[in-house]
Amino acid sequence: MGEIEEIKKQALELEMQGKIRVAISKLLSALEIDESQYDIRVKLGELYYVLGEIEKSVEVLEGVVNERPEFTLALYRLGISYFRAVKFLKAIEVFKRIMEIEPDLYMAYYWAGLSYYHIGDFKNSIECYKKLMEKCPDGKLGCYQMAVVYRAAGKYKEAIECLEKVLEKDPNVVSANYHLGICYLRLHNYDKAIDCFKKVLELDRNHVEALTKLKEITEDDQWYTFDVPPL
Repeated sequence: MGEIEEIKKQALELEMQGKIRVAISKLLSALEIDESQYDIRVKLGELYYVLGEIEKSVEVLEGVVNERPEFTLALYRLGISYFRAVKFLKAIEVFKRIMEIEPDLYMAYYWAGLSYYHIGDFKNSIECYKKLMEKCPDGKLGCYQMAVVYRAAGKYKEAIECLEKVLEKDPNVVSANYHLGICYLRLHNYDKAIDCFKKVLELDRNHVEALTKLKEITEDDQWYTFDVPPL
């Protein structure tokens, strides 16, 4: 095993131990030997991200992408770092580039959809999630995210349709049950909203938002004693 490979191995072990800064120091020492090690530079950007040092992460990953514009992994990490840095337009640009290079990398559609959502572009966000549902074998993630966007856009019937599909696959998704309750509440279907919020509390008895909504609807908190078993 060469010197750089040995350093990479040591850095990985340090990362697994949670010693991120020491791992970064190791990787930097490897780059002093050979700065063209793109995989090390991408890992370095990833570790800066883990530490919350997003600007450093962006700087490192931009350097890689400038030299290797079609390095998909570097682009993907850069897009996520842009998202975390609240640079949503830049994130969208990067994820669109990934879609052109590697159209089956379905998580690019997920992050692009999130980025569009955060700038209030619900139409393009939904289009991304439709693509995600086509690309991802499970489809649940895209369906759930689409429901969140529909709800934000005030399209509650469409959101309900998506959430019900999610819950068909897994009826115990707390957030899906909660969002479903909110959608029924907005449509003044109080009985179904109550059922959803009760389901949430069966799954998570400390879900404050569901408890609050249920109390608002019923104007009576006595149900809590009967429906949720004590610890």
